[in-house]
Formats: sequence, C-alpha cells, structure tokens
Amino acid sequence: MLMEKEIQDKLVAFICESFMVEPDEFNLEESLVDQGVIDSIGLVEISAFIEETFGIKVAETDMTRQNFGSVKKMVAFIVSKNG
Repeated sequence: MLMEKEIQDKLVAFICESFMVEPDEFNLEESLVDQGVIDSIGLVEISAFIEETFGIKVAETDMTRQNFGSVKKMVAFIVSKNG
C-alpha cells in the first residue's frame, strides 16, 4: 500500500507536468482551482489520473471540494478509498 508521501509526490508530479507549474508555485493545502492552477477540465484530468494510477473509481459524486479541494484532500481521498 502506498504511503501518503508517495501518493502526494505522484500527484504533484502529474500536476506539474500536465499544467506546466512548478511545485513551489502552488499550495498543497489550497484549492488548485482557486489558485488558478487548473479549471474544471483539469479536475477531470486529475480524476482520470487518480483512476489510472491508484486503481480507484472516482464517481461524479466524489468530485467535491471535500475530496478534490486541495492536493492534501486528494491524498486523503485516495488513502480512504485504498482502505
């Protein structure tokens, strides 16, 4: 089972590569949308990445600020789904 740090590192690497930002250009505790890193299409791309990389089915009802509101929240969501 992946550790939170590994999950976070994979997510950050994907975000940086896909949305052409550096890790120090966004806050892991804040919304990527609010920070202007991604838009709603970006959220869909991140959810597809999570499905492919971590083998988690992301339902439309999972796409909330609670689960996708920040990188830290996405990590917690992945950990909770991996059980």
